[in-house]
Amino acid sequence: MKKIYQKLFAAMCVLCMLASSACDDTESPSLDIEGDVYITEFSVDGLQAIIDETKNSITLKVPDGTDVTDLSPSITLSEGASITPAITANMDFSTPIDVVLVNGNVYNNYTITVSEQFYIGFLGTYSSVSTIEDDDEKAAAEWFFANYDNGVYISFDQIKEGSIDLNDFRVLWWYYDESSEIPAIAQDATVLNSVNDFYKAGGNLLLNSHATAYLWTLGRMTVDYPMAIGNGAGGDNPDVWGIGVTVGTHDMSNHPVYKGIGFNVEADGYKTFPVIAPGWKEDHNHVMLDIPASLGITSNTDEAVYETFKSLHQVEWLGTWSGIRDYWMVGVLEFLPNDTYKGKAIYQGIGGFEFNQNAAGDINPDGLNTKQSYIELFSKNALNYLSLKN
Repeated sequence: MKKIYQKLFAAMCVLCMLASSACDDTESPSLDIEGDVYITEFSVDGLQAIIDETKNSITLKVPDGTDVTDLSPSITLSEGASITPAITANMDFSTPIDVVLVNGNVYNNYTITVSEQFYIGFLGTYSSVSTIEDDDEKAAAEWFFANYDNGVYISFDQIKEGSIDLNDFRVLWWYYDESSEIPAIAQDATVLNSVNDFYKAGGNLLLNSHATAYLWTLGRMTVDYPMAIGNGAGGDNPDVWGIGVTVGTHDMSNHPVYKGIGFNVEADGYKTFPVIAPGWKEDHNHVMLDIPASLGITSNTDEAVYETFKSLHQVEWLGTWSGIRDYWMVGVLEFLPNDTYKGKAIYQGIGGFEFNQNAAGDINPDGLNTKQSYIELFSKNALNYLSLKN
C-alpha cells in the first residue's frame, strides 16, 4: 500500500508541475521522481536477512550468544538511494532500527530487527509429539509447537543417546502428567547429568504437574515437605478452580508469569485467576503443604514462614490454591539462580492447571474449558520470561 501512495504522490507532483507550466510560459525545471528505494540485501557475517517488502521489515537471526549491541552489517541499496541513519560498523541492534531511504523524490522505510536465534526444548518420554498418550501433555505440546517456531521436541532417549546437545537451548519445558513418579529414563545417570549440567550452567526449566518433582531428583530442592499428589482419573466438579497470587500479605501479581492476566480482586485485595471451568477435573496436584509446621512455626499467618521459606530455598513464592490466604501451602514457585544452579526454574504444580479438560461427566461433557486462555497465557509468559538471558 505504501508503494501505491508513493506513486500517487509522485503522479500528483507531475500534474501540479504540468498545470503550473500551462499557466507560465517560463520553462520549468524537470522534477526527478524516478528511482528505486529498496534494500536489496542485508547481512551480518554472511548471514542473510529476510526482507519482506509487504511489511517493510528486515529480519535477521544471529547465533545465540552473539553481541547484538556491536554488529557490523553489510547492506546493499538500489542504485542512487541513500539511507538514514547510515548503516555503519559497530552498531547496536538491541532494539529494532527504523531507517528511511530516499532516491530523488521517492522514499521508503524499513524496520530492521536483529535478534539471537535460540531454541526451547519440549521434553518428553515419548519419541515424538504424535506418539504422546497423556491428554494434557499432548495438548501442551501441540499448543507449544503451534506457537513457537523455535521449539524442538526432545525425548529423554535422545539425551541418553547423546544425539541432542542441550547447550543449544535456553529453556527446557517438561509437562509430565501421566504418573506421579518420575520415570526411570529421566533418572538415568547420563540424562540426569546432562539436565543438571544444563541447569547449573544457566539453562532454565519450566516444570508442570508431576514434573515439579524433578527438582528433588536434580538436587535443587532438598527438603521433603508433606505433599498433595493427585494421580487418579478425577471426577465431575461444579466449581471453577483457580490460582491465588496473593501469598499471605504479599501481592505477587506483578511477576512476569502473570503479565496480562485479568485477576479477580476480592474486597480485601486478595487476587486470583481461574484455570479450569466446571466439569471433569483430574486434580493432579503436586504441591507442598503444611509449610509452617515443617519449619517449626506454629502459626500459618506468621511472616516468618514466608521469609524463612524464601531464604531457605532461594525462591519466589508465587501462588497457592485459590482461597488460601496464609502460608500453609505452595503451588507455584520460581527457583532463583544460586551459586550452584545458575538457571531459573518455574514450578507449577497446582492440579487445576490442566491443558486439556476431559470431555467426560454430566456437567461439561464436551470438556470445553472456558478458562483455557489463562493457562495458555501463563505458559506463554513463563516461557518468554525463562527465554530471557540470565
